[in-house]
Amino acid sequence: MKVLVTGATGFVGNALCRSLGAAADYDVVATSRNMASFDEAVTVIPTGDYVTFTDWENVFCNVDVVIHTAGRAHVMNDTAQDPLSEFRRVNRDATLRLAEAAANAGVKRFIFLSSIKVNGEYTQNGIPFTPEQKEAPEDAYGVSKLEAEQGLQELAKNLDMEIVIIRLPLVYGVGVKGNFVSLMRLVATGIPLPFGCITDNKRSFVYLQNLIDFIRLCLAHPNAANQIFLVSDDRDISTSTLVRDLSAALGVRSILLPLPVGVFELCAVLIKKPQISQRLCGSLQVDIFKSKSLLGWQPPYSLEVGLTETANHFRMHNFLMRTRMLRFFDVFFSVAGLVILWPLLLIITILGLIDTGSPFFLQERVGKGKKPFTLIKFRTMKKNTESVASHLVSAASITPLGKFLRKSKIDELPQLINVVRGEMSLVGPRPNLFNQKELMYEREVRGVYDVLPGITGLAQINNIDMSTPGYLAETDSKMIRCLTISNYFKYVIKTAFGKGAGDVVK
Repeated sequence: MKVLVTGATGFVGNALCRSLGAAADYDVVATSRNMASFDEAVTVIPTGDYVTFTDWENVFCNVDVVIHTAGRAHVMNDTAQDPLSEFRRVNRDATLRLAEAAANAGVKRFIFLSSIKVNGEYTQNGIPFTPEQKEAPEDAYGVSKLEAEQGLQELAKNLDMEIVIIRLPLVYGVGVKGNFVSLMRLVATGIPLPFGCITDNKRSFVYLQNLIDFIRLCLAHPNAANQIFLVSDDRDISTSTLVRDLSAALGVRSILLPLPVGVFELCAVLIKKPQISQRLCGSLQVDIFKSKSLLGWQPPYSLEVGLTETANHFRMHNFLMRTRMLRFFDVFFSVAGLVILWPLLLIITILGLIDTGSPFFLQERVGKGKKPFTLIKFRTMKKNTESVASHLVSAASITPLGKFLRKSKIDELPQLINVVRGEMSLVGPRPNLFNQKELMYEREVRGVYDVLPGITGLAQINNIDMSTPGYLAETDSKMIRCLTISNYFKYVIKTAFGKGAGDVVK
C-alpha cells in the first residue's frame, strides 16, 4: 500500500512517517516544507507551503491513501488580525483542494486528522463527547476544522474517494511540545504546585503511539469508510491526578497544595484570561465506544505507559541539554583553576618528591559507560599501599603531607586534568575501582555509569563514602536525576568551602 503523509515535520506527521516507513507493508511518501530527515524507506517531497502548492498530480502518483496531518495549529493567544480567515485558508480551503486533487488522481481513501474542539471546548455533567452529537465549536480553530469536515463529506458524495475523520483530544508522546511540555517542565522542578483541589474534572488524552496504531487500522479497514471517530487512551483523569502521574514518571516528589478552585477562576478573571482556569479546572472527555465496536480497536498502550515514555524522553533531552552546558563550565573552570593554581601545584609536587619520592598517584578507575581511565591525584599514602578503596586502607598508610592534603582536599586538584581531558566532571559520582563489584552492580542498575564521574557531588558533601554501596549508588542516582545548574554550583561551592570529609580510611 502506498501512503502519502502531509505535514511530515510536525509532531504527529513525523512519528507517523517513521512508524509506517519501518513497516514492510507500506510505501511511504511524505510532504513537508523542506527535506525532512528520514531513512530511505520514506520518500520526502518538499512542497514548500502546501496551502499554495498546486502540482499535486505528480505527488499523488499511485498513492492509495492520504493521511492529512498538516494544518494551522490551535494557539491560545492568536495574534492574527482575522484568526478565522487564516484558519479557514489553511485548515478548510487548502484541505479541500488537497482532497479534490487526491480524488481526481485516483486516491481511494483520505484520512483527515481533525480536533475534538469541533464538538466543543468542554464536556458537562460527566457526559463525554461522541461522534454523533451536534457539533458546537467555540473558536476559530474549531470552526475551521468543522467546516473542513463538512466539505470533505460533501466531496465524498460526488467523488469516488472514502473519507475518514479522526477527532483528536490533546496528543502527547515523545517530542511533544506546547502546553503539555510546559506542564512537564513545571512538574520536573519539584516545587509545590497549587492543584490539590482540582480533582473533580476529567480530561481525555491520546498517546502518540495509540493514535498511530488507530490510524494504521483506518488505512484499510472497510468499516472505517466515511466515518467520524474519536480516540483516546481510554482513561480520563483529573488535573491533580495528571500532575501526580507525571511526577511519578519524572521521578520527582509530588507536592500539591489544596488551593480552592475558585482562586483559579478569580485570578483568570483578574488577568482577563478565562481559558487558563478552564483548561486547568474544566472537563473534556471523549467516548471511544464507536472506535472499539466498529473497528475492534483497543488502545495498545495505557496512559501510564504513555506518560512514562514521554517523561523518560523529556528527562533524557533535558539531561543532554544540561550536560552540554555543564561541560562548558567543567572545561572553563578547570582550565582557569590549573592556570591560577599552578604555583600551588608546583609547590605540592616538590613537597611530594620530598615526602614519598613520587608526588602523583595514578590509578585505573571506572568511567562513563564502565570504560577505564587513569585518575590523577597527589599521593597521600605510602608508595607500597595496597590498591583498594580508601575505606579499606589503614590510617597508618597516610603520610604527614598526605594528611594535610586530604583534609584540605588539595590532593584532588590534579583531577582537573581528568576533567579537561573529558574523563571526569567537576560534579558527578566519585569514580570507583573495578574490584568494587558490589558498588559496580548497585551503580549499574541505577544508571550511574551513564554520566561522567566527578570530583565532588551530593554524596561527597554529605560524607557518604564507598563503604555503603547501596546507599552511595542511590544518592548518586538522585543527584543525577536532579542535577540542575544551581545544584552544580552548590556542590562545587560547598566543597570549596570545606563541606564533606573526603574519602575516609580505617
